[in-house]
Amino acid sequence: MKRFITLTLYGFFSVTHAMAEDNQAIVQPPARALSPTQQWLELQRSGKAASPQAQPVSGEVMDKVHSRYIKSFEKPIPEYYEHAMPTTR
Repeated sequence: MKRFITLTLYGFFSVTHAMAEDNQAIVQPPARALSPTQQWLELQRSGKAASPQAQPVSGEVMDKVHSRYIKSFEKPIPEYYEHAMPTTR
């Protein structure tokens, strides 16, 4: 006899566990359609559409990327960000 337990966290995803008599959990993916954004993210994560050839970056571009990275350390990270929320009242 199996018992099924479904956990839903804030509506983002569900996990179904089928509890067998030997207390092993089987995780099943949620049975729902993915949005176009989720499909693109899954395609990136899986690497199914990745090029089989390496995509090298030229030395000149790498120098600019590295310079921008180093320059990002010039300003300290503030402990708090000041952010004024507009009100509509």
